[in-house]
Amino acid sequence: MVLEPPDQEDKKNSWDLFPWKDFPGYTQSQRCASTSSWIWQFGYDIEKSDDDTKRRWVCKVCVDSRRPNPHSAASSGTQNAEIHLWNDHKVCDPSGRRKPPRKAKEKTPSRNIAEMMKLNTRDAREQQIANQIIGRFDRLDFQRLVVSWIINSNSSFRQSEDPYLRAAFEYLNPLVKTTEA
Repeated sequence: MVLEPPDQEDKKNSWDLFPWKDFPGYTQSQRCASTSSWIWQFGYDIEKSDDDTKRRWVCKVCVDSRRPNPHSAASSGTQNAEIHLWNDHKVCDPSGRRKPPRKAKEKTPSRNIAEMMKLNTRDAREQQIANQIIGRFDRLDFQRLVVSWIINSNSSFRQSEDPYLRAAFEYLNPLVKTTEA
C-alpha cells in the first residue's frame, strides 16, 4: 500500500481529529529541531505538558482510521514506529532508502540426537549409542576448530554460515545443529 505523506494544510487540519482524550497531559510537541525520519510523516509528535523530554509518536494512520487505541511509541527511537507502520498498515519508507522490517526468524523445534538418528532410548544398547555420540561432541571444541580453520585459511567468518558447509557439518554430526554450534 502506498500512502502519500500529508501536505502542510492536511497537517494543520489533522490535529482537529487527534484523540486528545487518549493522551491526557500531552500537548503538541514544541520541538525546536525538525524530525528527519520518514516515520514522522505518518505520525503525530506530542509531548508531556509538564516534561518536554517525554515525547511520543502517535500513528496518524490509526487515528485517521478511528482505531479506539491508536498506537503510540516513545519518540526517542523510530524502530517501534517503523515496525508498527509495516506490520499493521504495510507502510514503509516512501523514499525506498530503508527496507521494510523483517520478522524474526521462527525457530524450528529442536530435535535431539536420538530422534535424528531414530534411536530408541528405551533400548539399553541404543541408549548407550546416543550417550556416546552426545558425550564425544564438545560444542566449544568444535567452534574453536572452525575458528582456527577460518583464520588459517584466511577466510571470512561468514564462511561458517554457508548453508552447504553447515549441511556438511550436520551430516558429520547432527549435534552441530541441535547445540547450535
